Amino acid sequence: MANHSHTMHNMHYDPPLALTVISSISIGLGALAALCILVDIFMRRGWRSMMMIMIPVYVTNALYLWPITFWTYIKYGRPVKPTPNSTTVSHCAAHDHNQHHASSTRGSNDTKQHHTHGSPERLVPGAEPAHHQDDHKSHNHSPAASSSNSQKSQTARDEEKTVPHSHHDHDHHHSTLQRSVFATITIAVTHCGAGCVLGDIVGEWLMYGTRATIAGRELYAAYLVDFAFALIFGIVFQYFSIAPMAGTYGLGTMYRAAKADVLSLLFFEIGVFGWMAAFQAGIFGWRLGMDNVVYWWMMQVSSYY
Repeated sequence: MANHSHTMHNMHYDPPLALTVISSISIGLGALAALCILVDIFMRRGWRSMMMIMIPVYVTNALYLWPITFWTYIKYGRPVKPTPNSTTVSHCAAHDHNQHHASSTRGSNDTKQHHTHGSPERLVPGAEPAHHQDDHKSHNHSPAASSSNSQKSQTARDEEKTVPHSHHDHDHHHSTLQRSVFATITIAVTHCGAGCVLGDIVGEWLMYGTRATIAGRELYAAYLVDFAFALIFGIVFQYFSIAPMAGTYGLGTMYRAAKADVLSLLFFEIGVFGWMAAFQAGIFGWRLGMDNVVYWWMMQVSSYY
């Protein structure tokens, strides 16, 4: 049985030309999308402002789920383009810098105000000092002035209620809703997807090199090897997503990463393995080798499940 399996696997098989063309286009588009994302991150110096683990996650997911991954990256994950003669810093660093700048500005303004009030004033005979005039103006509350100010404030509030939100505010609100419903879930599962894809790539080539079999079939051995590598990569991706945000590294965070990713990895691989069995046994009769572009298009399709 094992010899028959190897014979069938080693037989030269040419899939239909149409499948070869479609496979080449699909694999090529995935590779192009991954390359575009990588180059865009490099040009925008994304490693300075985005979570580092998201760089390989976006690139890897683009290899199979390129339409959704590319859209998600452009709309939600793309780093801000650095301006000329400026250094792009992380959000935390920018926040600390802004706080420091604001504190310095307040101190500078207080100093200026102190020096202004402390400086001697040039008085004109018969005139009051300027700050006394300001005090008189600020305390001049006639009933007519108070009524006029009250009416203006009420009018401004009414206009504020009636004027519609700007297009930018609408887009921001819409973006927040979309991210909470769709994009957040998509980004959250990208760690699992990237781990599974890398696990399948490494595992499949390892199986191709070793020709290991279980019950005479390389497919069954590939199930174990692919899942093991997918689990390792998936947990690593999830770990480096949780640890920087939590600020804790170690076995506890590793356990959290495994707890968050194992179940999704399991269901992801069930879909992949089911399709692998379907196209190998049901469509190509165990004739399709992994050194063929159609095989990798089938693997790309299986990742959609």
